[in-house]
Order: sequence, then structure tokens, then C-alpha cells
Amino acid sequence: MSEFDISAYLGVFLDEVDEQLQILEEEVLHLEQDGENLQTIQRIFRAAHTLKGSSAAMGFDKMKELTHKVENLFDLIRNQQLQVNTDIINVIFESIDFIKALKEAILNGTIEAIDISPVVNKLEKVKDSAGTMEDFRPASKEEEHLPHIDDVFYPEVILDVYQKDIVEKAFETGFQVMAIYVSIRQDAMLKSVRAFLIQNNLKEIGEIIAAFPPPEIIEDDAKFKGSLVYLIITNATEHEAIQIVNNISDIYSVNLTKITKANLAKFVEGNKMEFSETKQEVVITSNPKNDAKIKQTVRVDVERLEHLMNLVGELVIDQTRLADVRSRLEDRYSNDVDIELFSEVGNHLGQVISELQEGMMKTRMLPIEQLFNRFPRMVRDLGQKANKEIDFVIEGKETELDRNLIEEIGDPIIHLLRNAIDHGIEDPNERETTGKSRKGQVLLKASHEENHIVITISDDGRGIDPEKIKTSAIKKGQITKEEANNMSDKDLSFLIFRSGVSTARKVTDISGRGVGMDIVKSHIEKLNGLVDIDSTVGKGTTFTIKLPLTLAIIRSLLVKIGDKEFAIPLVNVQEIVRLNQHEVKTIKNQEVGVVRDRVLPLVRMHKRLGVSEIKLAGTKRIFVIVIGLAEKRVGLVVDKTLGNQEIVIKPLGKYIGTPKYIAGATIMGDGKVAIILDTGAIVREEGTKDMINEELNLKNAKRHEEIIELATFKLGMEEYGIEIDRVKDIITVPPITRIMNAPHSVLGMINLRGKLIPVMDVRERFGINKTDLTRKSRIIVIELAQEFIGILVDKVTQVLKVSRDTIEAPIDSNNQIDGKYIRGISNLKDRLIILLDLDLILDMGELKAISKLTEENNRI
Repeated sequence: MSEFDISAYLGVFLDEVDEQLQILEEEVLHLEQDGENLQTIQRIFRAAHTLKGSSAAMGFDKMKELTHKVENLFDLIRNQQLQVNTDIINVIFESIDFIKALKEAILNGTIEAIDISPVVNKLEKVKDSAGTMEDFRPASKEEEHLPHIDDVFYPEVILDVYQKDIVEKAFETGFQVMAIYVSIRQDAMLKSVRAFLIQNNLKEIGEIIAAFPPPEIIEDDAKFKGSLVYLIITNATEHEAIQIVNNISDIYSVNLTKITKANLAKFVEGNKMEFSETKQEVVITSNPKNDAKIKQTVRVDVERLEHLMNLVGELVIDQTRLADVRSRLEDRYSNDVDIELFSEVGNHLGQVISELQEGMMKTRMLPIEQLFNRFPRMVRDLGQKANKEIDFVIEGKETELDRNLIEEIGDPIIHLLRNAIDHGIEDPNERETTGKSRKGQVLLKASHEENHIVITISDDGRGIDPEKIKTSAIKKGQITKEEANNMSDKDLSFLIFRSGVSTARKVTDISGRGVGMDIVKSHIEKLNGLVDIDSTVGKGTTFTIKLPLTLAIIRSLLVKIGDKEFAIPLVNVQEIVRLNQHEVKTIKNQEVGVVRDRVLPLVRMHKRLGVSEIKLAGTKRIFVIVIGLAEKRVGLVVDKTLGNQEIVIKPLGKYIGTPKYIAGATIMGDGKVAIILDTGAIVREEGTKDMINEELNLKNAKRHEEIIELATFKLGMEEYGIEIDRVKDIITVPPITRIMNAPHSVLGMINLRGKLIPVMDVRERFGINKTDLTRKSRIIVIELAQEFIGILVDKVTQVLKVSRDTIEAPIDSNNQIDGKYIRGISNLKDRLIILLDLDLILDMGELKAISKLTEENNRI
């Protein structure tokens, strides 16, 4: 095998170091809780062994030596010659930190300047404390690997005439010729590097005369599958040959065949050996998470992904423009068959682009697990330093987030966790006196909520005391006594986000200077996120962070300010309200409005954006968009709302720069450019939390009205609504295949992206006269009892949010359908919307019949 450039594998090596260090940290934390768990010890030993082999392969001797010492320590633990305790765990963690430092030094080119002797000496002292031990014995393959049942297929061995002559001369001079079959584990990284190591080791005991597959395949990670054969001329024993290969990490199996005069002809003609491994049985209960199949992955340049994402963004813009053109053509040629066909193609194209966009977004997404996995070790160390017992729980590791946001959100989470441990969780003795368990719980949780990710950090500690916050803020000159007296407890809690405000009894190296929470706020503002606090004295505190899933393509609310269109990122929109002119008050030359019993500063952007305010002058009721950033809220006065839409953020370019209040621009459906407002700049300048003298602010604020979102549609003369979370899709009416023995009111089946679903005509059930299909007819796909069902409607009107306060109980009236199907009626003043009870429209018997019918048709 030819020599090849090891540096080409540096990126893969560093990725593997990160992966193995993560495994070490997680498993060492488990070991601290259960010091005799053999599975945990074995996983740790294997990670250390892999690190040693990889660093040796790459020529990083200092990392190899350090990981070898760590490996020796775990061999003592594995052989029950050393008992795990906190001091040993601390030394192990210190060694892991040192390996991290070595990795950074490799990147910086300063590894030779690092002295590993201090940590090596500590490891040697721990080793010596176990007494004398035999020379290090590498773990046998039976111990290191779980048994496999899959056959190993090796490349075909065919000797040419020259190689045959060399073998025959070896026989004449008394040398042995061996064919050594090696299989590298399928989940191993750097397979080509390990093959290079095997070759070097075999050169120590003899001369390699051939390698299969050829060197050019072995050096190509995409082609090399991990099975290879070396032909070697040697005087070594079979045991020595196998042992020298087994010294390399991640070897799955080694088999050896002697080549003799009797079988030489087979190797010349072509000998394809197949081995079915028979290993000594090892009884190990595998962790369920390790049973998953290894997925094939491809490394792709980030710049290439960004380019593809930009192209998808262009598609989204063109899709919007196409929808606008389609709408105008439908109005102009309402009964044209070609226009209807154009609409169908447009709808399908829109669905494909949406799925393409979703797929591309997922390529930018990474599980937040890689961020969350850093914190157990940190929490453990902080708990030790603060002399507190912490039960740290992580939920939602699988939640995915844009890779650009993962690093950005790390610092705020670190500060919130440090505060939870230092300020929130009480000392064990203090907790016992208050009736709590000695061990305090800190919960870190991630979840998806529509197009946002929600991260919560909770503790069951002492909570935030508003009075202490008030005292600290007054003392630091952040607010006056008069302002403090007019603030609610929630407002006082939000003061901790101001620089210098702290309730810590003493300053520690963990927290207490009143700086960390200011960093949390600035980071979340930078990411267009929101933060909320929910705290009860004596019971605990929960911080909730809400962020957009991605910063590339966002949903925005389109509004008109003056005669121009603007976009407001929906992630910052809290609600939309309409205020009468007499409800607008002025406090200290600042317009304010009362929303949910809270005073909200109102901002008119007309003058700042250079647009006319004439249209607002004669308006009795004004539109107010309540926007928020971090803990602040502002009411933005606009002329009109136009709906929401997905937009692609386009920079304004170097020539224009970054004007105040403007975050970028986007191209609308009609080809015009709309400006995206920088809600962060507006809120930071006008935010409510700095308006403390609120005579109108009520201390006992009512809970926010519960809002529900409805998809509304027409059947006959009346308008109906169903909750949007039950709606899975809205499509034009495709061909419906009639079926025999269908349940009552089921029209037939349709094909929805390769899946057959039944379609109901609820008119028959409701006793409404049937009408012919029109170009506005639609099928709403809903989910009932985990089954998809389509409902045929005359027209889909809109998606809207309504307050539960507007929903009234159904009464005996002239409704065209039976009252038992009605959940309530939403009175929106200008129209009534009848809310349907989907669970009563179909009973369980009918659902089972439909499910059976769908299964039978899917089989056909």
C-alpha cells in the first residue's frame, strides 16, 4: 500500500475526537452514579481505546500517551483493582479537559508546546494507589465487541505471475507465506487510516507482497468498505501475526490462512474467501440506543448547502408570484378549463416547493442534543463547587434547531443554569428545613411550537423574590421608589435582566455580579427571540426562551403603513388588537394604550419611515400590532393588516448599508419589494419595561384570553370552523374513486401523495342539499383517531384566531345542521362562525369501518 497524506484525514480525526470525548463525558457521569456497571466501564474503555488508536494513526504522540494512561486506569477499574470515587472521577474529567486542550492545540499548531506531565502524574498516582498490577493487557476482542451474526465478505485474492514467483522463492528459502484477512468495524471512522496502521504493523514482522483491494480503493473512504487481505512473507508465528493486527483499535475480526505449495494454485486462479464469524459467546445486555442501524451519511460543504438554500429561497419567491398571477387569472377567466388546470398544477407545485423547502431546512437542522450534552458535566462541577446536590434532567434532546442558532443560544442557557444552581437551588440543609428533598432538581427542556423552538430552564428552588429585586434595583439607581411601587411582581422580576441588578447574598465565581442575565437578554434579542419568567417564592422559577427555528426563510405579517407594504417577523408578533381613538392616552408625551390591563407604549412609524399618516387621521379604530423582543413589548400602529406569508430575507447590500428600523427586504408576489422592519430596534428604543410610571397599570392583571385558531369554510349559506391543529392539508378536488359498501356519507377514495384516504360529503350527514363542484370547492384533510379523512367543502374562507370569549353555546335556531354537531358559535360581529365538533360527526364504529376500507384499498 502506498504512502498517503495523513493530513487529509485531519477533519475526520477531529470529528471523531469530539464524538469520543462526548461519549467519555456522558459515560463517566454515569460511572459516578454506578461505579460497578460493567457496560458503562466497557463503553468508556472502548472510547479511550479508539482515541488512542486514532491519535497514534495521526502521529499525535502526546494525545496517544495521555489516552493510553486513561485507558490503563479504566483497565484497573474494569478488572476491579480500583474502586471508583469522586476524586478519581475528578482526575478523569481533568484528563478529558486536557485532551480537549490538545485538540485545540492541534488546530492552532501549538501541540508541541503543551506539557502533559502534570495530568499524567496524577493518573499515575491514581494507578499506583491500586497497588502493583500486571503489564497492561489489551481488552480481548470478545470483551470489546458485541457478537455479530452477519457474514464478512473479503475481496478476491488473485496473484499475478510476479507475485507467484516471489511466493515460490519464499518457500525455497524456508519462509512462511500467510494471507491475513482483516475486517474493520462498520461503524469505525478513518477506515483508511486504520488500514495504513495495519500495514505498518505487519511490516514489522515481515514483507507485504500484495494487498487486496488495491491501494487506490483503500485510500478512498467512499469505496473502501473495511475488509482487506494482506499477503505477507514472514518467520513470525500465526499468533504473533494476529496479535500485531489486534493492537489496532476498531478491528472486528482477523483470520489467517497459510499459503502452501498445495493451495497456491487457488490463489493464482482467484480465491474469494467468506468467513462466518464464530466467536466465544459474550452475554451483554445492550443499551437500546445502540440497537439502531447505522445510517449512511455524507459530508457536504456548508457553502454548498447555503447555495442550495438560496436557490430554494428564490423558488419560494417565484411560488408567491405565481400564486398572485394565478389569482388574477382566476378572477379574469373564472370558467376557463385551462385556468382550472393551471390552478391545479400551481397547487401541486406549491406543495412540492414547500416539501423541498422543508427538506432543505432539515439539512440545516441539527439535534439540540449536541448542545445539551455539554451541560451535565458543567452542572455536576457547579454543584460540587457550590456544595449542592443537583438532579439534572434533560428533555427533548431530539428537538432540531438551525445549526447557526445552536452555538448562539449556548451562552444564555449556561448563564441561566448557573443562576439556577447558585441562586435558585438552596443548600441541602436549608431544603430539608423547608420540607424539600436534599437534592434540588434543575430541568432543561426543548420542544417545538409551530415554527419556533421553546427552551425552558426550571428549578424547584427558592424562586425570585420581587421585593429583593425592588430593593436591589432602587439601591443601584435603576428605578425610583415611586416607579417601583407602581410595578407588578412580574415587572419587578424582569428587572433582573438589567445590568448590575442581583439578589445574590454574596458574589461567587459562579454568579452574583448581576451581569449574566444582561447577557441572556442581549443574546435573545440578537436572535429575534422572546424570554419569559414564571416564578413563585419558595417553589421555584421557570425561564422560557422562544426562538425562530431558522433565520433564513421566515413567516411574516404583512402590513400597510401609509401607502407602502412592510413585513414584520411573526416570531415577534404577540397579538393584533384594534383600539378606539378614545382608548389611546398620553403619558409623559408618549402615546399608550391599555391592552390586557397593561399599559403598552404605542409607536407610529410613519414619520420615521417617510410615509403619509393621512389615512389614520379619520379612522375611529386603529390597528395595533403588539410586538415583543426578549422581555419587552411595544404596540406598533399600522394602517392595515394584509395577512401572513413566508418570505425570504434579502440583504440591502453594501451601498445602502443597514438603515435604522430596517432588517432587510423581500420580493412580494407582484414582484414589488417590501421592507422587513427591524422589530428589535423598535422594541429596544420604545420597550414597555422601561415605562414604569403606569398609573393605568393594574397590579392584579387578568390572565390573557385563550385564543384558538380556526380554519373556516362555507357549506351552503353558512360559514363553519374547525380547529386548525386538526387540519393536515387543504387541496383542490382531485378525481374521487367511488367504492362499494362505503359507510354513510363517504363519497370514495382519493390519492394524496401516494396514500389513499376516504372523502366525506358532510352535506349528506347534515341534511344539506347537494350542489355541483366548482373551482372553489376544496377537500380539507383532517385527522381523527389517528386516521386521515377528507371533508368536501364549497369554499375555504380563511384561517383566523378567535378568543374563546366570543364563542357562545349553540341555541335552538334556524341553523341548517343538527345542533348536536355544533360545539359553539363564534360571534365576530360582522359574521357568525359555527364551530363543528369533529368527534361527534363520526362515531368510533364508522371510523373503524373507514380504517378497514382504507387498508383493503391500500392492499389492492
